[in-house]
Amino acid sequence: MSVEHKSPPPGSEARDRLRIAVVGTGLLGERHARFWGQQDDVDLVGLIDLDIQRATNAAERLAGAFGIPRPPVFTSLDDLLKSSGADAVSVATPDFAHRDPVVRALEAGLHVLVEKPLAMTTDDAKAMTDTARRAGRSLMVNHSMRWIPRYRAIHDAIRTGQWGKMVVAHSAKSDVIHVPTEMLRWASRTSAAYFLTAHDLDLVRWFAGDRIVRVYAQGARGVLDRNGIDAYDAIQSSVTFANGSIASFEASWIHPNTYPSFTDDYMHVICENGVAYLDRGREGTEVFETDRVRHPKHSTVYEQDGRIYGSFRHALEHFTHCIRAGIEPLTSARRVMGVVSALEAIHRSLDSGMPVIVDDGSGD
Repeated sequence: MSVEHKSPPPGSEARDRLRIAVVGTGLLGERHARFWGQQDDVDLVGLIDLDIQRATNAAERLAGAFGIPRPPVFTSLDDLLKSSGADAVSVATPDFAHRDPVVRALEAGLHVLVEKPLAMTTDDAKAMTDTARRAGRSLMVNHSMRWIPRYRAIHDAIRTGQWGKMVVAHSAKSDVIHVPTEMLRWASRTSAAYFLTAHDLDLVRWFAGDRIVRVYAQGARGVLDRNGIDAYDAIQSSVTFANGSIASFEASWIHPNTYPSFTDDYMHVICENGVAYLDRGREGTEVFETDRVRHPKHSTVYEQDGRIYGSFRHALEHFTHCIRAGIEPLTSARRVMGVVSALEAIHRSLDSGMPVIVDDGSGD
């Protein structure tokens, strides 16, 4: 089996600390930067964003609110790659803008953690994966939900044979309309499937332990079009695996902003000898305040004493562990490239109105 990671970054063999920079300082990018800046064995050595003022503001918040040494802000990716001394980068640019910074960082000899989805086209995914292989560097996709304990428990029950083969799964994931209309300036250049279904496609593909071979998708439009955003309101996709397992995925992002959870989602997994139902919208907690009701979600990200915990933390810790140990990440680009192939096929099906065969050439 080929692996992307071959050796530690130059000069890192003699030191315990890793130097990490962050490309893209939006909501997730700033979270990456904050996490790296708070780690005892990591130095946050640089930030960059197309909006230099946003990167500068992020650096100032890190230093002011969290006591992190203010990281330098670079005005070009070339400067960051040449002058920051980074061993690795977190790439948290928009969905459509991953290929260039990932490839350039890998070619410069850095390890890369990139936010999901890896890419919006299989060609871009292959270009990044091939570059990682040639460079001998880790390229990990932040499919952080795999580090949520209940998903690991389902995976292990299937893998050990306790539940037998996955037969069918269904997932639904929804965001409030604030996400495409206000939070994302680039919502017209992605979709609810790329932004939301990518998470659950990875999980269900992991559960099934097999390749996706066929998809069929339908979409509904109207609300976002009326808001000047060229995007589907909702997308439903049906997926078939090579071993005969099937799954369906629903993604929408037009819930009213008064909805008690920023993201609402659930999953149903039926196996030969076991069933799991996961209501992930509430996670068992309801908070009633004078002006609203909330369903806090603590499995992915929560704070304690000003530090970040949850599956986001575990995924990023896995990235640095793999760099130090010289092993391939659980969600390396090579292993999850089939998620991109399926997402691309979903959008071809939306365009054609017909089922589409998937070329899922991913590894294990």
